[in-house]
Amino acid sequence: MYIAINTIEVPKEHSARMLEGFRKHAPDLKQFAGFVGFEMWVEESGKLLAVSKWESREHFEQYVHSDMFRAHHGGSTAQQAHGQAQVTYYEGEVMA
Repeated sequence: MYIAINTIEVPKEHSARMLEGFRKHAPDLKQFAGFVGFEMWVEESGKLLAVSKWESREHFEQYVHSDMFRAHHGGSTAQQAHGQAQVTYYEGEVMA
């Protein structure tokens, strides 16, 4: 499994609005081959971690080079969006 975690630092008072945007658009990801799931983790400070899970890196790359990715990120390409975010990537395995 390939996992991308996008760390988004927003003032606590803006995190609810940001979460609402993710709630609205996250279901769109289901149309991509290899999409496993999407979760939002929220720290008490308001920092958001957007966690997307994919069957492989190749499946994730298909999403980040799509028109939908640009639409979800305000028209930015993958390179532009990643330049504004802290994204960490992992290879994972479900064990239980």
